[in-house]
Amino acid sequence: MEFTLFHHSFEVLGGSERVAVAVLYTLKELGYKVTLVTTNFNGEKVRKWDRHYVEPDKVIIRSFPLKFGIYKALYLSTMTKKKNSFSTIGDVTWSTFSYVHFPWSLTDNLKLVEKYYYYEDYIRDRKKRLYFLPYKYLHRTLFRRSKSKLLANSNWTRRLLEVSGYSAETLYPPVELRRVEARERNSRLVVYVGRISPEKDLENVIEVAKRMRDFKFAVLGSTGRDLKYVDQFKSIANSLGNVIVEENPDDAKIDEYFSRAKVYFHPKVNEHFGISIVEAMSAGLIPVVHKSGGAWYDVVAEGKYGLGYESVEEAVTAIMEASKWEVDMRERAEEFSFEKFTKRLSSILERTS
Repeated sequence: MEFTLFHHSFEVLGGSERVAVAVLYTLKELGYKVTLVTTNFNGEKVRKWDRHYVEPDKVIIRSFPLKFGIYKALYLSTMTKKKNSFSTIGDVTWSTFSYVHFPWSLTDNLKLVEKYYYYEDYIRDRKKRLYFLPYKYLHRTLFRRSKSKLLANSNWTRRLLEVSGYSAETLYPPVELRRVEARERNSRLVVYVGRISPEKDLENVIEVAKRMRDFKFAVLGSTGRDLKYVDQFKSIANSLGNVIVEENPDDAKIDEYFSRAKVYFHPKVNEHFGISIVEAMSAGLIPVVHKSGGAWYDVVAEGKYGLGYESVEEAVTAIMEASKWEVDMRERAEEFSFEKFTKRLSSILERTS
């Protein structure tokens, strides 16, 4: 039996590409012949990046002439009306199954499920609102009658889909757990892992670090495309003296920090899930996250498996408290493992086939 997997691009490798690789792996394990349809693909690059990668039986490249990522995704989404298909593009599509990282087409309804909705760049930033506006209305027009089986990356995302009139099932994304051998933990070392870019709310790291001069903050970040922002952030961080910036760290460097640090601080408001939070928990760190999004409601379960904050002052207090905790978070992290993802997805595919 055959399956078609749609993914918008493998140009930049991140969380959505991890999901695509895990779906490909699961489909192949179940005995399907898989055709991958995408706009950009380098199999060798993906193989080196993710050890779970397996070769699809066929790859079809649908080139898109523009660099606008969200419209590249929309372009490929229009091709998804195919029997036995799976989309990891990230929004609602015509595919048999659509894995939804975040439904960009439904942002008008975000205020119904999240009081911090106005923190999103595409709501508070006029230029970004204008950038997303055509996508939002085109997507609604094209896919409003979709009968795709929707799989949401968090209960938070699922609630947004449901208040918008869709039914969905939660399937947490696969996380490559970091089973590092811990050294003696430094209770005053705080780590963040993620992209160094404006939408990650890294100003929260700066503001917290200003108030916690006796703590060290390590920002381990991929640089992405906005190099001007990276330079500005590094300049501010260096001026403080207690913020270390490691650009494009490899796994060994991340594991080194994870083995020594005590606290993981996640600065982003409305994080849709937060793979790096789970990675840190799997290494034994205590997470401190904003009280919004999937990071708060799903990963740390509203404070059951970590601490939350709503202001810079609360973040300072939470980090101080977390530095004193003696709690092993690794068992919680196991709930989001690659193995759990493939097992749950296999069950969904077998149940609905």
